[in-house]
Order: sequence, then structure tokens, then C-alpha cells
Amino acid sequence: MSSPSPSYFSSPSRSFTPSSPISIPPSQQFRLRALLSTCGTTSNIQANLLVLPSRYAEDFKAFCVRNPVPCSLLDITSPGEYSSRLAAYTDLRTDIPAYNVYIDGVLDESGKDNVKTEWSSDHIGFLLGCSYSFETALARQGLAPRHMLLRKSVPMFISNIPLNPAGVFSKGTYVVSMRWYKPSDIPKVQDITRRYARQHGEPIAWGWDGAEKIGVLDRIRSKTVDFGEWTDGEEDEIPVFWGSGVTSQLIVMECGIEGVVLSHMPGCMFVTDIPDEEALMRMLPTSGIFFS
Repeated sequence: MSSPSPSYFSSPSRSFTPSSPISIPPSQQFRLRALLSTCGTTSNIQANLLVLPSRYAEDFKAFCVRNPVPCSLLDITSPGEYSSRLAAYTDLRTDIPAYNVYIDGVLDESGKDNVKTEWSSDHIGFLLGCSYSFETALARQGLAPRHMLLRKSVPMFISNIPLNPAGVFSKGTYVVSMRWYKPSDIPKVQDITRRYARQHGEPIAWGWDGAEKIGVLDRIRSKTVDFGEWTDGEEDEIPVFWGSGVTSQLIVMECGIEGVVLSHMPGCMFVTDIPDEEALMRMLPTSGIFFS
């Protein structure tokens, strides 16, 4: 499958300075401001969204169990429901800044501001871990990713890392996100992000050899992203890669999933009410699904 057009999938940028009323839940704050990118805007846990016809639910749950690095499951809705235990008073049809709509495995619309019409009584929503969740922890230690400082979406690439199949989700490869770091910073970056196992955890590859091994070196050299926005590194920095929840959207296309499938637009995440540090204590160890 050829790489999606960067302009079609990239998150629009908009300058934003958080100023959140305490009385409004975080998920509602972002919806009310019509924010177009959630990177660097909150220390709360953020999540990817994939909404599938109910007949695919069991296969996708099995897929997440078999592929926990890119697709760690945080919450599942009941058929037709659009609230989440991860945020009070939420409406998953409207509380994400921008949505994608897929029909029969093909991206039909990108950047929709709501999916109230498309979300049917047969749809089930899945919230998956997002690496934006650990970026505040990195910033606290002086390791803020460059895209975060520039208010951009993280660069993402389709890798050659194979996924473990589950039912109809029978093929595909990881999508990876990339951040620039000095080689000397990598051990500290590993220590910080390792704690966020349900938000992709520690890096899965780094350096130019790592980029070549996972099949993304040529795109980095040409500054061509598959999702998100390109960000330049400094001369003494190397690319560092994590699994990405956008993998879930790629497999919808790769596997030609029939019917209407909904998702967040890459870079425009669902913001939960759970602070990043609190999240480390709110997971069920056996399943990884959060308590609310």
C-alpha cells in the first residue's frame, strides 16, 4: 500500500495558550475551544479513538491484546454509546477536535468537526493509548520534544514492523511516531517513557541504523511524513521512535474493513480527565483498561 498523502492526514496547526476554567472537565474544555491539535496543551492522558461496526469488536479486542505496543486498549464503549469512563460528561462524537471517516476501508472524509450523524447504534468505540500522554513528563525533565515546543503534531511514519494478526485484522505494520534527541539523552528518555506502558512505553528503535531497520530512513531523509507534521532535528540529535495508535487506522485501510469506521484525525486526540501521573496508578494490571 502506498503512503497516504501528508497533506490529507496532517493535523492543522493553530496557536493555542491553555487557560482552562476549573469548573469544566478537560475533555469539554478542548471541545469548547475548537482546538485543532492537542499536542502540548495538557498534562492529562490523551487517547486515540477508533469506532467500528460491532461485528468487528471481538477481533479488534484480540488485535489490541496481541499488539499492545501500538494499540494498548484503555476503554471500550457499549454498542451505540458514545460516553467514556475516562472523562465526565463526554461525548465521543463531538469532543475530539477533528475526525476521520472511512468507508469500506477507504478514507472518505478528513477533518470533520463531529461524527454525530455517522455514529450509529451498531458502533463500538475503542480508546487507545497515546504518546502525547508522556510528553509533559519529558518536558518536566528538560526533554520536551521539538514538535511540542513548535506546537506541531508529532511526525509519524509507516514502518516495516509486522503486526500480530487477529481475525479480520490479518495484516499490516506499525505506524511509529518520531522525536529527536541527543544520544546521551536516550537512557533518561527510556526511563521516563517506560512507565507509561499503556501509552506506548519506551522507544522501540532509535538512531539512523534504527530508522533504516524499521524502513523509514528514506522518508526521514526526504522530510516526508505519512501522518502528522515534519519537524527538523539539530545536527547532534538522532531520531527516536515509538509505537503509534494511528496503527489502528492503517489496518482499517490495509484490511479493507467494510462499513463505516470513525477515528480521530491523527494529532487531534481525545483528552481524558486523568492527570498523567495519576494514570500510572489507575490501570487494571491484567487488562490495562482504566478505571474511571
